[in-house]
Amino acid sequence: MAGLYTALTLVYFWPLPRLWRDHLGPELGDPLFVLYVLKWGVHQIHLGLPDFWNANLFYPTQGALALSEHMLGPAAQLALFETVIPNAIAGYNFLFLTSFIASALATCWVLRRCGLSWVAAGLAGWMFAYSSFKVSQTSHLQMLIAQWIPLTLWFWDRLLVERTAKNAVLFLLFYLLNLSGACYYAYMIHFPLAAILVSRALEQRRELISARSLRLFVPVALVAGAAAAFLFLPYVRISRTLGLTRTHAEIQEFGATVVSYFSPSYQNLYFGPTTDRFLRSILGSAAELFFRPENSLFAGFLPTIFFFVGAVGAWRGRRDRGDPARDVWARGLALSGLICFALSLSIVYEPLMRVVPGLSGMRVPARFYTFVSFTLVYFAARGIDILMSRLPKPRVRMAVAAGLAVVLAVELAPRRIDWEPLASEEEMPKVYAWIRDQPAIRSLIELPIFTDTRENDYLYAATVHWKPIANGYSGYIPESHQLLTDRIRYLPGQGGLELLRSLWISHILVHARRAGRAEALRAWEEKFGTGPERQVERVYAADGYYVYRLLDVSGISGGSGAPVRNGS
Repeated sequence: MAGLYTALTLVYFWPLPRLWRDHLGPELGDPLFVLYVLKWGVHQIHLGLPDFWNANLFYPTQGALALSEHMLGPAAQLALFETVIPNAIAGYNFLFLTSFIASALATCWVLRRCGLSWVAAGLAGWMFAYSSFKVSQTSHLQMLIAQWIPLTLWFWDRLLVERTAKNAVLFLLFYLLNLSGACYYAYMIHFPLAAILVSRALEQRRELISARSLRLFVPVALVAGAAAAFLFLPYVRISRTLGLTRTHAEIQEFGATVVSYFSPSYQNLYFGPTTDRFLRSILGSAAELFFRPENSLFAGFLPTIFFFVGAVGAWRGRRDRGDPARDVWARGLALSGLICFALSLSIVYEPLMRVVPGLSGMRVPARFYTFVSFTLVYFAARGIDILMSRLPKPRVRMAVAAGLAVVLAVELAPRRIDWEPLASEEEMPKVYAWIRDQPAIRSLIELPIFTDTRENDYLYAATVHWKPIANGYSGYIPESHQLLTDRIRYLPGQGGLELLRSLWISHILVHARRAGRAEALRAWEEKFGTGPERQVERVYAADGYYVYRLLDVSGISGGSGAPVRNGS
C-alpha cells in the first residue's frame, strides 16, 4: 500500500517531485507563511526553545506566535529533515507530500486492525487522504497533516478496552503528535475522543472507573493535560490580553451548510469552470453556495454511495453479537461523526461557541469535517466489504476492486497545480544578511506595509536575520499592526515617525526598486533625512533597498550614526 499511495501522490502532484527543492505552491500566500512558522520553530528548537511564543513578527506584540498555528511538531520533523538535506523549502514539500501518503497509510492500517479487508481498507485510505476537502486545503499544510488522527482515535479505543502500559504509551505518542501539529486538530480531536469514551462506557460501565483502570488513566490524563496546557495556555493568554474572538460574519463565512456536503473542491478535476457555468445557469446566484471558501466537503460519489451501504449494513447487523468489539468501535465512530457534522455547521457552532471553551477562537467550523471524513470512510469500507462478500469468484472480486480504484483515481484527482519558484536564504537580497550582521538594528519595519499575504514576503526574508519586525500576517491582526497600516503605507510622515518611535522601532527598510517609489523616497529623504532637524539617517543603500536609522529627535544635533553602505 505504501508504494501505491506514494505513486498516487507523485502523479497527483506532479511536477512537484521534480521541483521540490526550490518551488512552493499552490501559491505564495499561506504556504509562505507556514514555511516562516516552520523555520521559526526550527530556529527555536536549535536554541532550546527559549522564546518560542515570542516570534519575531508583529513587533512589539508579545506572544505573537499564538495568533496563528504554532506547528511545533512539524517544525521538529523539519529540523530532523534538515540534518540530512539542509533546505527548508525541500523540507516543506517533503511534509506536504508525505502528509497524503501517511494519512492514507494510517487510515488503511487502522481499518485493517478493525477487521476489514485489504481492498476495503486500501480504498478507504485513499478516500480519506485525497478527499475534496484535503485537495481544497493544499495551501494549508497544517490541515494536510492528518495522519495522527486515525492512530490517536484507534489507540484511545484500544486503551479503553485493553488497559495496558503499551496501549497507554502508544495513545500518548499519537495524541502528542496530533497535539503538536495543527491547533484545529489538536482541539477538535477531543470531541471524537469523548464520543469513543461514551461508546465504551456504555459497554464497560464500572470497569472504566475501577481502581485498576484509574491507576493507568490518571497518569495518562496528567501527561496529556500538561502537554495540552503547554500548547493551549499561550493562546488563552493572548486571547484575553488582546480581547480576541471570532465574529458572527467569520463563522457564517467559514461554517458549513448542508450544501457544503454536496460541494466538491474547485480544485478537483471534474469540478471546475464548466461545472461552475452549468450550476450558475441552473441555480443563478444560489450556485455561490457550492463555491464558498473552506466548504468543499463532498466526499465523492463513490465514497458516499458505499458509506450508505456500509451504514445500512451496520444498522441491520447491530443486533448480531458475533463481533461486539467492532460494533462498539463503530458506534463510537458514528457518534463522533454525528457530533463533528453538527459542529461543522455554522447554525450549530455559533451558539455553542459562546458557552463551550475554545470554540470562540476558531473561525473555520467546517474543518470539523476531517473527523466526519474518517467516520465516513470507515463505513464506506464496510460497504465495500459487503459488496465483495456477495461476489462469488476471486477474479470477479479482483476486477471489481480494480474498477473501483480506477473510478476513485479519476473522481478524487486534483487539477494541475502551478508551483511557484522561491528563493532560498542564500539567494535573498544582500540587505537581509547585512541586517543580520548589524547589532545596532534592534527592530525594524519593512515598507511598504500591507494588510494581506504580501507581508509574508517580509516574514520569509526575516528568517535570514531573525530581528524583530513590525510586519506580520495572521488570522488575527494586533492593534500595533492595524495602527501602522492605517497611518503608514509606503513612507511615514511626521505622525508616522512618531508612531514608529512609540513602538520602539529602530530601523526602516524601504523597498524602492520601482522608479515611482525611488522618486518618492528621494523627496521623503530630503524632507526627513537632511538638515539640523532630520529624523532619519540612511545607513544602507543597494539594489533598490534602503535602510534608515530612526533618530532620537531629543538628541540628534551630533548626527552621528553608522555610515551609509552603498552595497556595490
